[in-house]
Amino acid sequence: MMTWLSYSTKALTLFGVLPLVLKSFSPGDVVLWYLFSTIISLQSIADFGFRQTFSRIISYAFGGAEDIGIFRDDKPPNSQLANNGANLSLLAGIVSTMKRIYIWLTLIVFVLMAISGTWAMVKPVNNAFNVSQAWVSWIIVLVVSCISFYGKIYMNFLEGLYKIALVRRIETLTSTGSILTSIFVLYWAPSILNLVIVNQFWVLLVTFRDWYLCGTVEQGLYKQVSKNLPFDRDIFLKIWQPAWRSGISGFMSVGLTNLTGLIYAQLGTTASVASYLLALRIISQIREISMAPFYSKLPLFAMLRVKNDVPSLIKLVKRGMFLSHMVYMVGFIAVGLLSGFLINIIHSEVKFVNHTMWALLGFAFFVHRYGAMHIQVYLSTNHIISHIADGISGIFYVVSAYIFSIYFGIYAVPLGMLVGYLGFYAWYSASYSYKSLQTGFFKFEPKVSFLPMAIMATYFIFSIIY
Repeated sequence: MMTWLSYSTKALTLFGVLPLVLKSFSPGDVVLWYLFSTIISLQSIADFGFRQTFSRIISYAFGGAEDIGIFRDDKPPNSQLANNGANLSLLAGIVSTMKRIYIWLTLIVFVLMAISGTWAMVKPVNNAFNVSQAWVSWIIVLVVSCISFYGKIYMNFLEGLYKIALVRRIETLTSTGSILTSIFVLYWAPSILNLVIVNQFWVLLVTFRDWYLCGTVEQGLYKQVSKNLPFDRDIFLKIWQPAWRSGISGFMSVGLTNLTGLIYAQLGTTASVASYLLALRIISQIREISMAPFYSKLPLFAMLRVKNDVPSLIKLVKRGMFLSHMVYMVGFIAVGLLSGFLINIIHSEVKFVNHTMWALLGFAFFVHRYGAMHIQVYLSTNHIISHIADGISGIFYVVSAYIFSIYFGIYAVPLGMLVGYLGFYAWYSASYSYKSLQTGFFKFEPKVSFLPMAIMATYFIFSIIY
């Protein structure tokens, strides 16, 4: 419930901040604003899969696992748990390793953003209303993003301990504060620099929030296990194996999707780029909101996998997937039907993409979410296959998008996504998930995905034809 509340608060961005951004900013500033968000989200590439990996293995150690190996064939490593309680020595080793890894990762993020990010910003910044303010804004985003990136260690720990409700409850307050201050700025002092300042202030506050919570949960457990231990090569190797695979997966999925926006920003007109980035931002927001009932349970999935409680795991997975599909479907169709009306009301200079483009993007993201949720179920075993799923589907996407671009222009992006996701990603991910749950497609999916899939397909066909 707290995750629902937190994500619903973030959804207010669509109704409170977004209309004012479109109304107050020129197309050039709108492009710049969403490019900032795009580059920040590309940090997941530099994270290289460590975030999900650390969260998962912290859940293992907190659940009492003696090892952080692979949980398959219904047998946890060493066939038993450690004293039916948290394995503090293993937790200490994990936290110490995590802190050292994130120091180096933060340096990598800074170098990548300072060089590649600045290069990608040259054209959009020159098209901004105030060029000097735009460059100052980019410097602020660069510095704060690096601080926030290192602060992920605290979120990893909190999620690993399944403190989702606590985190989301306080996140609701910080999200509300960010939205209200953004609205205030857009009403009284609308500029890209002012909006960036208030936005990044709350990013810093969120990092401080997570650090503070780590020191208070479970009687200060983080302080007990946060020790400067000698570098443990064995723990690092066990973490590295699933992490690099998840990293490749992130690059071939989230990375490629966001890179299309950066590439298109260098080639397309300001108006067309603004329309595309607006659609991409909205659908990403809908996807994030729909994640609440499923992704908030990932640490619990890992704990149930450790305990080999497959019936309870299946029950939770089914409920989470169904609700996630339904929320995404309702949000996507609602925006598709009302977008033109809402854009006209606020007299925005930025137009929304046409219905065909929106339908293609929405259906592509829906297919990806189907596969992504199934792959998360299988990842609870700590056996990583996402690098194969995303790697091969990513190759399908790049090759098909390149071919389609000759004939269909920007439509090649969602068409390429569909080729990659339908051609490999979705069915490959689901097959492993079914196997780990000891079930099958027609036993699992009728009450999970059939209804939202049928409604999505109907809307897709209707949009393409009419």
